[in-house]
Amino acid sequence: MELDLSRLLEEAKDHASQNGKIIGRVTRYEDITINDSEYIGVDIDFENYLEADIKRGQYLAIRSIIRPVIILGQVYSISRSDVFARMGIKEVSYHEDPTTIATPAYVEIKPITEAEYYYDGEWKIKTIRPAVSPIDPQSPVFIPSPSLITQLLNIPSEGVAIGKIFSGGNAIDATVKLDEKALTHHVLIVGTTGAGKTTLLKTIISEATKAKIKTLIFDRQGDFVRYLIEKGEKFAVVMPVVEKESHDISLQHYAEDFKSWYECNNFEIIERGKIYDKEVLVSCGNSKIFLIPYSINFYFNIKRFNKITPYFTPRASMYWEPIVEKMREKLDQAINQVSEVIGGEKKKKDVKDHIIETIANYLTPGRLIEKSIIFNLDDLATTLNLDKNKLPTNDRDFLGGVINISAFNKRRIMYINIEKAFKKAMEELDLHQSTKDLIIRILRAYDSYGIFTVPNTYNFLPEEVFSNYDIVVVDLSFVMNKSASIEAVATIAYKILDDFFIWKDTEYQKTHKGGDLTLVIMDEAHEYFPQSNREDVAKDVVEELINKIMRLGRVRNIGVILATHVPDDLNPLVLQLTNTKIVMRNEEHVLKSLGMEKFKDFLKYAQPGMAIVNSLSFKEVPMIALLP
Repeated sequence: MELDLSRLLEEAKDHASQNGKIIGRVTRYEDITINDSEYIGVDIDFENYLEADIKRGQYLAIRSIIRPVIILGQVYSISRSDVFARMGIKEVSYHEDPTTIATPAYVEIKPITEAEYYYDGEWKIKTIRPAVSPIDPQSPVFIPSPSLITQLLNIPSEGVAIGKIFSGGNAIDATVKLDEKALTHHVLIVGTTGAGKTTLLKTIISEATKAKIKTLIFDRQGDFVRYLIEKGEKFAVVMPVVEKESHDISLQHYAEDFKSWYECNNFEIIERGKIYDKEVLVSCGNSKIFLIPYSINFYFNIKRFNKITPYFTPRASMYWEPIVEKMREKLDQAINQVSEVIGGEKKKKDVKDHIIETIANYLTPGRLIEKSIIFNLDDLATTLNLDKNKLPTNDRDFLGGVINISAFNKRRIMYINIEKAFKKAMEELDLHQSTKDLIIRILRAYDSYGIFTVPNTYNFLPEEVFSNYDIVVVDLSFVMNKSASIEAVATIAYKILDDFFIWKDTEYQKTHKGGDLTLVIMDEAHEYFPQSNREDVAKDVVEELINKIMRLGRVRNIGVILATHVPDDLNPLVLQLTNTKIVMRNEEHVLKSLGMEKFKDFLKYAQPGMAIVNSLSFKEVPMIALLP
């Protein structure tokens, strides 16, 4: 079959012109080889060289002649020669002659990807694949349109925009987006301090809001709350608070704390008790904020206490659940005994329920090792309408002092000594003293954080909150301001993430769909999901939660976006499960661990807001300038 090569060349040039501006052609002066290490030589005449202003790293495209294929690549090198150099002439005496630099430029292109076309009245893409096709000498080379670049890199046309493609030192009008597939396969952002991680997270939040994508944001410093207030957004704030010296803390106090911390203008309480009766809708600037004071109820979570923190040591965790089971048995026995004595047969259940409710409202880690819960029996009798004449008139102990009643000067006081039940449980399990000491140290530490069973707070129920608000921020700044404890904020995050996953899983079990896409956004991810080879880290707890929200979360429409500046401290499971990595300025050893060492020249000294994106959704790693 005889080919009309002239017609095919004109056809290639016409097709190239439809997709950009032709500036040169594949060189005819050397062999053109396609493999992993070879570059494609391109000749650009002097006038086109002046006009095009080609730079290293710029995207260029080649339209091959014999086969209808467009290859996209990046400029690897640019060579310029004087006429004398091209002729191999060396003068003895050097003199200036600018006319001799009006020579063609020679450019080397690294092929990235290609599209094979077919003609059906117009050129249409048949398939996009890695660059595998042979390239004909004299094939037209052109500056591709932004739409062709995004098309050949397989960048989604819909999704959350994160930046513009960076080509030859400039951001071009080609937007990089993460679609639902990329988001539910999770994203890791890595960069040193000041590289632009927080700015990128704010961009993602803003773009997700525009797209009506629900977001659960963990905010350690209040940066994201301030950002949303500045934008005048309507959102919910789960406000973990710490226990204060006074227990007489009202919802008004928490609202005033929020107003003061964020220096709110036009602040007012608009509505109270929309969901829990322990929250409030407030205005701050132009924002309407649904404020939920939050703490973890220790009584209802005591059995899983070791499962809601990554910093509960493995040795202590192994014994925790058996200790709690034994302690509860003893406490139940003592409560049953005292309830029968105080309430008699008719009121026994009322007394028992009241005691348990009071314990639930006051139990903290510290009360397992000290600090009894105290009842005035006369007040209890009045509340439950008991016969005061039948109350004990002398001191009594129940179950070896787990509960005791003191009658002194006509005042009858009941002490719930949970610490005795707890210590008896540890003794019966024959724990080594070092293990007991370790558990007591952990309880004392957590009691000092003050994050459990704080008066006038409520649990976070995702279904009710997300049904009214697309943006939910867990504002950890109040806890950080009190103790700056990694353990405290990680424990709160684990509990909320566990509740969040249960909600998404319930939706999934009902419909086999995960409901609406919901993004989980967390900065400083290494503190929530630390390396599992540390002695103070519960490996099983960390990796169980990672698996739940990332591996199982994928089919439940959960997309996790994590940011860190120290990936070496991050649990390796996170690196495995984040299929999109956005890498900013970083040290060489970090780039190597992320498989980005070939970009070290760019990333080691990259300006803030510059990044490389490596995603399973893209055909190749694009350089991007982040959106402001």
